[in-house]
Amino acid sequence: MSNLPSPFVSRRALLGATLAGGLALSGCSRSAAPISSATGAPTGPRKRGGTFRFAPADFGSTVTTDPQSANSSFALAAAYTDTLVRRDHDWVPRPALAEEFTPEGDDLATWTIRLRDGVTFHNGKPLTADDVIFTIRRNLDPENPGFVAGLLDSLDPRQLTKLDAQTVRLKLKYPNSMLQEGFAEVPAGIVPVGFDPKKPIGTGPFKQQSFTPGQRWVGVRNEDYWMEGRPYLDSLELMGFANADVARVNGLLSRQLDGIDRVPANQLAQLRQRGEINVLVSPTGAFQFVSMRCDKGSQFEDNRVRQAFKLMVDRPQMVDVAFGGLGDVGNDVGSWAKFDPTYDSSLPQRTQDIDKARSLLKAAGQDGMSVRFRVGDVEPGAKTAASLLIQHAKAAGVKLELDVVADLAQFYGSASYRTAQLKNDWNFTQSIYDNASYCWLPSGPYNNTGFDHPKVASLYRQALATSGSKSRELMQELSRVVHDEGPWIVWGRRDIADAYNRKFTGPVPDASGLGFNGFHWEEISLA
Repeated sequence: MSNLPSPFVSRRALLGATLAGGLALSGCSRSAAPISSATGAPTGPRKRGGTFRFAPADFGSTVTTDPQSANSSFALAAAYTDTLVRRDHDWVPRPALAEEFTPEGDDLATWTIRLRDGVTFHNGKPLTADDVIFTIRRNLDPENPGFVAGLLDSLDPRQLTKLDAQTVRLKLKYPNSMLQEGFAEVPAGIVPVGFDPKKPIGTGPFKQQSFTPGQRWVGVRNEDYWMEGRPYLDSLELMGFANADVARVNGLLSRQLDGIDRVPANQLAQLRQRGEINVLVSPTGAFQFVSMRCDKGSQFEDNRVRQAFKLMVDRPQMVDVAFGGLGDVGNDVGSWAKFDPTYDSSLPQRTQDIDKARSLLKAAGQDGMSVRFRVGDVEPGAKTAASLLIQHAKAAGVKLELDVVADLAQFYGSASYRTAQLKNDWNFTQSIYDNASYCWLPSGPYNNTGFDHPKVASLYRQALATSGSKSRELMQELSRVVHDEGPWIVWGRRDIADAYNRKFTGPVPDASGLGFNGFHWEEISLA
């Protein structure tokens, strides 16, 4: 196992510094602990053996074992794949499969990746440069782009060169000082040349033994895992349930399960009463928001209407009621200074102002407007928050016609997800870079609001073409533009509550917002 000293903040604050020992993460600004020691993790001897039965919130009926699919389960993908770069529990980027990932001098359009020696796939095949090139091209396939394609957009799939068995040179279409960001995402897990999702193979801590879609995935210990001495468990079982929130809590209470993630706030008290259950609350940047369709001809084309809706919201009330107070108010950008220094922390916090909202709507000729509000139960508290927003809008003279989509596969999978004028949504801890790449650029794969702002696109490219404080300043300016004119009402960030049986140990607070220990499954053991 590598013991590299380090840098940084949470899930995307890459701006300046170097990971000693070879992995230069352009843009990191803090020091991280060695990869062998997780913040707050148990010390001393750890027991080996046992099976951990876990019900992830993202293990739905349409889940696939393809880590690059939009229908993948992060919990599942993290069990059997590894990424080139990995974030620790403080959202700090660390070396993983790549021991070196650096630009060539000052050329931010040319990068070199050198792989860790001795890593093998579950079938015994050594990890090589060919696998990295295959995975990148698979993600960038225009016919079937991967989940992280937007973050990897700067890569030219035709300009990936194998220098030797362990080294790849990347020639980019344009400079990108934040390139490692995309490779730290769980769906960027490296798969072997010729990967078959029906018989998935990775380098991760657990090897697939069986998979029943929507019901159960079973993985057994990878005895040849590259992290020495890990994983501790003999096996990991991931389970899916209908009526997931209630069924998962009941499963933990009845000891049919050993752990669950993303526990709804209204069920925490019940779990805390049980002596055999430990509840772990992680401060994160995970957030819920409402998006407004704002391209030409849409109801939110006029920024005055978007600003009015942002001013309708009683954010503290929504956090208190929907999150049970476990979180904080949002400020319409989807990033927080605690996790991302590229967010401008001097931005004034929006507060409810019904009179100003009414005035803006009147100036835009939209007073008394009616909007169809598409709502999915995307996260615990989501429908409660939607009900509150309807009340807030009514106070401003706006009628929101509720359109509830019970099936999440239908909510996200249908064309109306992209065309809806107003809808709710959520995301993990994100940086400005993430949100811009995914959602705010016209080319963003998850831009479902029609948002297209020339200044955002210009600042984004300028920020990627430099590094350090200059890049950070440009991204902060970008965050100001989005705060003023963007398509999102980010009303709150959420602290994530997970729960597990005390006969297991290893989980620690994790800033990623993914859930349970950031899905670092190799750290879990019997107590």
